[in-house]
Amino acid sequence: MKFNLNLDNINYIKIVYNDSDGVGHYTKAAIKRLGERDIFACVKYEKELKVPTPQEVTVSFACDNGLYNATTLLKLVENADPYIYFTLKTPHEVEYQQNREYFRVKMEEDAILSFAERVIPCKVYDISANGIRLKLDKDIKIPQEVAINILFSPKNVKTKAKYVRTDNEDGVLKASFYYVNLSETSRDIISQRCIQKQLADKRKSIM
Repeated sequence: MKFNLNLDNINYIKIVYNDSDGVGHYTKAAIKRLGERDIFACVKYEKELKVPTPQEVTVSFACDNGLYNATTLLKLVENADPYIYFTLKTPHEVEYQQNREYFRVKMEEDAILSFAERVIPCKVYDISANGIRLKLDKDIKIPQEVAINILFSPKNVKTKAKYVRTDNEDGVLKASFYYVNLSETSRDIISQRCIQKQLADKRKSIM
C-alpha cells in the first residue's frame, strides 16, 4: 500500500540494520520530522553507534492500529550526545502486518521447561519476543504456569510462561507458550536473536 502515514499515526519506528561486520541489529527511535523525501528520527545516546551508511534497512512503523513494514535507505547516522540521529529515505510503500510487532522464526536452541518438581530438557522449535514453541520427546501434561530457560549463548533468558496447547504436526510434538512479565532486556535479547537468524536465513537463500 502507498505510504500515507503521518506523525499523528506513528508511536515509534524500529530500524533493522547491519553493523560493519554484517551482523543484524535493531533500534527503536522516535520520529522528529517526517517529510516527502526524508525521515528524521532519534534515540537517546548511550554509546557511539557505528553503522555503515548508506545501507538498505527494514523499518517498522508501530501505530495504534497495527504495524507497517517497509524497506528503505538509511542515509546517515549521527552520534551527537545526548542523542543519536538517523536520516532515512521516506519509503513509497508499506506493508501492513496486522498488529503483530514481533515476528516468529524457526530456531534450534536448547531450552529447559520447568514446573512442579519436573525439569525437562527440550529444543526450541520457533520463537518470537511474545512467545515460544518447544519440541517435546513425548506428550506430557503441562500446567498453565511454567518456567522456561532459553539457553542462548552467552546469556540465557529465563521467563515465566503460560501454556497454550500442544500440537502434533507430522509426528513432532510442539508445545506453545507465551511469556509472562518478560523484562524488556530479555525481550530485546530475543528480538535481536530473531533478527540475526532471519538475516542469516536470508543470506543462505541467496547464496
